[in-house]
Amino acid sequence: MTQKRTAKNQRVEQTLVLRNPAVAAILAWLLPGAGHLYQRRYFKAAIYGISIWTLVVAGLAMGSYRAPLAGSDGSEPIFFARTVYCSWRPGDRRLAFVPQACVGVMAIPALMQARTPRDADGSFWSAAFASPRMPSESSTRPNQPSSNDVAAYLHSWLDLSVLYTITAGLLNLLAIFDAFAGPTIVRESEEEKEKQKDAKGAAVAA
Repeated sequence: MTQKRTAKNQRVEQTLVLRNPAVAAILAWLLPGAGHLYQRRYFKAAIYGISIWTLVVAGLAMGSYRAPLAGSDGSEPIFFARTVYCSWRPGDRRLAFVPQACVGVMAIPALMQARTPRDADGSFWSAAFASPRMPSESSTRPNQPSSNDVAAYLHSWLDLSVLYTITAGLLNLLAIFDAFAGPTIVRESEEEKEKQKDAKGAAVAA
């Protein structure tokens, strides 16, 4: 933050150096708090980062569970996280993904999973952020859980996890805008401040 004072009307101006706003916005989208950290706005980086990451981690934790693969003896559980996924298939249009996509660390793997849907084989790319199995995919993705399976495992935790991740996305949208455009600064000259003080003094005297 730099400060300039003009001699004519003693106007005090504060100029915030945002470095490269586009880079800051991209970093803020990818990793909440990273854009403000790049701009050396450490306080806002901490506020946004802690708030958004808490919501993201809590939301993903509440929307996760372990279950054995179909046909296995139960000794090899597989990790499922079905809170965030991208799907525009008939019968499964995931509108919640729109605000969730404002957090890049959740959106990127979900988009990759949507492009290459695979059966669950225990790997990260076939488990986390993968869309649930549709009835028409019973033969091609037998080990993937269906939406009913996920709801049966998670119950009300599924709704809470979706709410948390949506809130994180909307909050990060504000962080992205702030990283790109900077804060709204109200500039007021010292002369105008004196006039306001005089007006208040006159009102009190009257």
